[in-house]
Amino acid sequence: MGCADCLQRGVLLRGLAARLDRIVDRGRGSRARDLLALDDQGLCRAAGTDLDAELSRQRPAGAEAELEEELKCLESWSACRHDPDWPDCFRRLGESAPRALFGRGKRELLGSLGRGPLVTVIGARRAGPYGLEVATALARELAAAGLPVVSGMALGVDSAAHRGALDGGGLTAAVLASGPERAYPRARAALHREIAGSGLILSELPPSTSTFRWMFPARNRLMAALAEMTIVVEAAERSGSLITAEMAADCGRLVGAVPGPVNSWRSSGANMLLADGASVVRGSQDVLDHLLGVGAQTAKAPGPRPSEAESVVLDAVEAGAGLPDPISAATGLDPDTVDAAIARLELDGYLAVDFTGRCRRTAQPAPNGGDQALLQLRSPQ
Repeated sequence: MGCADCLQRGVLLRGLAARLDRIVDRGRGSRARDLLALDDQGLCRAAGTDLDAELSRQRPAGAEAELEEELKCLESWSACRHDPDWPDCFRRLGESAPRALFGRGKRELLGSLGRGPLVTVIGARRAGPYGLEVATALARELAAAGLPVVSGMALGVDSAAHRGALDGGGLTAAVLASGPERAYPRARAALHREIAGSGLILSELPPSTSTFRWMFPARNRLMAALAEMTIVVEAAERSGSLITAEMAADCGRLVGAVPGPVNSWRSSGANMLLADGASVVRGSQDVLDHLLGVGAQTAKAPGPRPSEAESVVLDAVEAGAGLPDPISAATGLDPDTVDAAIARLELDGYLAVDFTGRCRRTAQPAPNGGDQALLQLRSPQ
């Protein structure tokens, strides 16, 4: 349990949330950071209220005990900046650094954040197949290499990154704009439970806090400060992911972006970051080279070696044959052999098959000379 003075800040933010939403600008999120850099008295003054009056309303006698009981009932916990395992990386935020965190999951893992390389993987909520595939594979391989993956559990790229990190058997931390006890959005309730079971759910807001727009850019600054490198997978030119990338640069952190098709609006923001000097991320080996030194650690080995028939089918799919009949015609293999090969390749992660039966090559590399890179990023067929 964090100390009373630090927890007071979270309780204060919960009580002022609606007022803060009315005064935060609708621009690029800097106003939220400015407000959070104020002390408690200044924050209340900006919200048009008095600190003593606000505290007497929000923190009657026994409030700390009630908060502790609330956290316990919700299987949540708190930590503050005075704890020995508090992540030092938040100091990069200066006056706007959080004083306390509220979380779910394995609290003992909190101390590991910031003690080694972390990556934040973010991107479009309305991600396309390319972005989802790349985010999942990138996070999976980075997690398997021992790098914790941070994201915001939003729809699209964020959730794909968490999914990949979980599949890679590594640590993933979800930083939420809402309180830690519930999934936001609700559609990610199962993912929220899974992350809480093996990783960390973090928020600077206590449970039962209503969600407002200003909380998202406020949350983004935490993700930017936590990771040594923030990677944008897919993002439009007006995107919250670009705000996070800007915050990461302000914190002195590395910013990387995955190149995307030049005619895709989903990749326009990521490509713009690259044009402005962000590091090119073609796969996890690029990330490992940036964070650990070139060649210091090799990315995870490729997947299982396909059989001869599976390799032929894989080549046909890469050449543009997406359905079983065209694959059979292109390869000369009988339909049963093609169906068996597709099933095996999908199981091994080389192919994704949609509800129509159309096959698409994933980013999973095969163990042959030209495909040794961790990710072979491909434009959609």
